[in-house]
Amino acid sequence: MPRTVALIRGVGGPTALKMPALREVLASAGLGEVATLQVAGNVVLDAAGRASDDIAQAIRGAVRGAFGFDLPVVVRTHEELVATVSRNPYADAAEGRWVQTVFLDRRPSSATLALPDGLPEEAVLDGREVFVRYPEGIGGSKLQAGWFEKRLGVVGTARNANTVAKLIEMSA
Repeated sequence: MPRTVALIRGVGGPTALKMPALREVLASAGLGEVATLQVAGNVVLDAAGRASDDIAQAIRGAVRGAFGFDLPVVVRTHEELVATVSRNPYADAAEGRWVQTVFLDRRPSSATLALPDGLPEEAVLDGREVFVRYPEGIGGSKLQAGWFEKRLGVVGTARNANTVAKLIEMSA
């Protein structure tokens, strides 16, 4: 049975979480067998019939209670994650780490996204995701997840195409 993926925004630096401790906390919160990928807040878990919003709130509350950090959480089912790859117009780009999906907590009220003129990046808003291609690399770009959050009025967290592929494999 496919599993669910939770993406915790803002894990790292002053809000770093130890993945073994996070897995233990989330399992204790009733989220079943929990696996993590990297140290960036990528969690694969058992939904056990819970709605995505309920899972996000359970994780946010468990992290706040155990670690003291109030970090937003965006949840996608395995099927939703697979669908993002098929909808991503940049999915075939040669460099997967320079293609990101910004996963949004909800569909923004605006259905369009205007990028500043003169930037090399390309981005497409499609439902609850923004697909971004960074032909010159991500590090120096102005178009980080926070930029999209401010313009769209939603919470978002970005993952590169390589990470999305690994999460799909883990949640299968």
